[in-house]
Amino acid sequence: MRVPEPAVLDRLADRGWPALEREELGGWTLRSAGGVTNRANSVLTCGEVADPEAAIARAERWYRDRLLPTVFQVSPASPAGLPALLARRGYREHSRTDVLVADRAEVAAAPPSPGAAAVRVADAPPPGWLDTWWEVDGRGGDAERDIVGRILSGGPALYAAAPGPRRGAPVAVARLALVGDWAGLYAVATLPEARRRGLARSLAVALAGAAGERGVRRLWLQVLAGNAAAHALYAGLGFHPASHYSYWQSR
Repeated sequence: MRVPEPAVLDRLADRGWPALEREELGGWTLRSAGGVTNRANSVLTCGEVADPEAAIARAERWYRDRLLPTVFQVSPASPAGLPALLARRGYREHSRTDVLVADRAEVAAAPPSPGAAAVRVADAPPPGWLDTWWEVDGRGGDAERDIVGRILSGGPALYAAAPGPRRGAPVAVARLALVGDWAGLYAVATLPEARRRGLARSLAVALAGAAGERGVRRLWLQVLAGNAAAHALYAGLGFHPASHYSYWQSR
């Protein structure tokens, strides 16, 4: 498959995990969601601005007004001199993340892991879906959990769950955000007692299969650069590197 430009992938991911508040700043986008997740609380910089230093200062005021740290998402689509400008202002880089892409049909054709539980796919989170994801990846209390629920409802998606012994509480979950003929894999989480059974693989295969009925042709996902196990899993499903980004945060 043809690898899209980094800016295209940045915009797809922005739509797949949408912020609750946003403001355009030239070719950049200021995003806020109460501080819940870097994706929804950072400046998307995959475009040009007339005066980068002035834009950085404007972003700092915008986040200060919301009592949030100023964070920039920087990718190959960002202005070339942006990292140097941020470093001079005391920002530090963290959370280097790789963006992978795959042909949907190839992922859907991959066999699920032997012995994996039957996976259910729905248009909305089934009972217990958010409980499982929050137990694995949640950070904060009820207010933060409510914000995640609002982010999830910000666009069309498919939700997969692997049932467990406890009624209403899946042992593994995943979300596939639908954006045109693309779909993005998010929120893949497995409870500790159910790991090493191939459930994450089975969730991805099931979601890729269901997405075909929605006109999806290509998939993307984001994974931390240092997560060797996840990279191996997704490479086995046909995903390959297409771009990357990192966050730059004020000290």
